[in-house]
Amino acid sequence: MRRGLALIGDSRIAKSASPAIHDAIFGAGTYGLIADDDAGRAFATAEAALRGVNVTAPHKLAAAARYAAVLDDAATRTGAVNTVVYADDGRAVIASNTDVEGVQVAWRRASVALEGRRVAVIGAGGAARAVVVAAADAGAHAVVVHARQRDAAASLVSLAASVGLDAAVAGIDAAPADVIVIAASELEDVDAWLGRAIGRTGVVHDLRYGRRAWGPRNAALRRGLLFLDGASMLLAQALAAATLFAGAPIDEVARARAAAALAATLRGG
Repeated sequence: MRRGLALIGDSRIAKSASPAIHDAIFGAGTYGLIADDDAGRAFATAEAALRGVNVTAPHKLAAAARYAAVLDDAATRTGAVNTVVYADDGRAVIASNTDVEGVQVAWRRASVALEGRRVAVIGAGGAARAVVVAAADAGAHAVVVHARQRDAAASLVSLAASVGLDAAVAGIDAAPADVIVIAASELEDVDAWLGRAIGRTGVVHDLRYGRRAWGPRNAALRRGLLFLDGASMLLAQALAAATLFAGAPIDEVARARAAAALAATLRGG
């Protein structure tokens, strides 16, 4: 029976905390990295030998297309996949998006209420799609998309409208949001982005963690805004993915090991 797991993405995954989290659950050396700009080649590598993979930028939409026959509800709604489980013959049997659950858990733990609120999303990739679906499920009223790529922004607006949200690409006169979610892998000039997206009060949730979230954290705190980084979301989505890999719930002891492994990784920078 296959046991190996991995994270698929580009070269940016080298510093991911995912190996530490999943090795804490399944055993040292279980979880590796497949860094490849060619999504098809990366998935073929996984199909040849692994039990399952997590998928991160820039391959989440490619995963949804490749594994369209086995998408679960979250993956179908988002059009993006971050978790794939394979049978022993290499066939994909589950393609899921645990980012939706991860975002929702993070908001609940931080007491971030979205009912009737306006959410600004910075970025328009796979993670942003999970944020939009999670916001709709949490009762948000509207989504404003801040993104440099027009086609991706328009696609995200269409997704938001399809799940019942008032949605628009941000313009010069965009109304300030109550909650801003940074779902972009890279973000420069954070103060300018926050100035365009949010009012004098509200919440800034950066889906990144560690040093990459320090700039937005400091900018948010200077403005008197509540700040939440991506650690809680990462752990929650990882535990949901681990449940799919194991085919059974993850026990509390393993969950505690995973949380401790993430904490240790973050302490190391």
